[in-house]
Amino acid sequence: MKQEYDKVYLNEYGYYELKKKPSEHERQMEFEEQYYQESKSTYEADYSDTEKIFFQNKLQQKEIIINKNLSKAQFKQPYALLDIGCGEGYVLDYFYRKGMDVAGIDYSQWAIHHHNPEVEQFFFKGDCTKILPELAKEGKRYDVINMDSALDMMLDPQQVIAYCGDLLQENGILLIKVANNYSPLQTSLLESGQLTKEYWLDDPGHPSYFNKDGFKRFMQAQGYRCVDFYGESFIDLNLLNPLTNYYEKQGVGKQCYEAKLQLENMMHNISPEKALEVFHLMGEMGFGREIIGVFVRE
Repeated sequence: MKQEYDKVYLNEYGYYELKKKPSEHERQMEFEEQYYQESKSTYEADYSDTEKIFFQNKLQQKEIIINKNLSKAQFKQPYALLDIGCGEGYVLDYFYRKGMDVAGIDYSQWAIHHHNPEVEQFFFKGDCTKILPELAKEGKRYDVINMDSALDMMLDPQQVIAYCGDLLQENGILLIKVANNYSPLQTSLLESGQLTKEYWLDDPGHPSYFNKDGFKRFMQAQGYRCVDFYGESFIDLNLLNPLTNYYEKQGVGKQCYEAKLQLENMMHNISPEKALEVFHLMGEMGFGREIIGVFVRE
């Protein structure tokens, strides 16, 4: 049975979209002037040592995922990487230090300037739907196009993926992370009353609310095949326990977040490869506050 919600509708691919989407101007103003500066995102002005270790662990895991999938097409390092929605620039910095040819796009320059100013030289400020066609005209091509928590914020995700196709090398990969919204876990908790409302609904911040199956169907319709898939950030499993339900119980969110960091850092320290095996299985079952897909052209 299809669940009906007030502010979103279920689209042809099987994920939800806002019924009333923001204008292009509203989106631009939010990202340029508010998103990072006013902590509307998960980004912060400064991070703890545990968070910094976590970020490096996730970047190492991203490198493993990329190398695994590019090796299938016999790509040789160094490769070229474009990061759309590059935010604070941690992806650019990590792969630049690995000797890769990197470039990043974001509405706001504030975050990358504050956290990783050394890679500002590879940064393009503005709307990716205007910058991507210009890069294609210049003959730029990339082995990897990375998007972390960006596609679900796009007003026209189909257009963005089409532009990516003009920039992607033959046998290159799209590595895309989106929030896992209206997931089986979330909808089950809404139906049972363990959640009283759609706390993840960010109107107008997120026009699209992907889930595992809808995400894969959407990309397939754009001409891409999913070759690898992962869940990430299993903090929402805390919602099953009324004592740690951070949406309904005020004040426990920080502890849940810190526990997530500790657990995932511990798993990584044991084995990043085995941690990714766990994340793969969880993702294929639809678990994870976020989901990551690796896609190649059909």
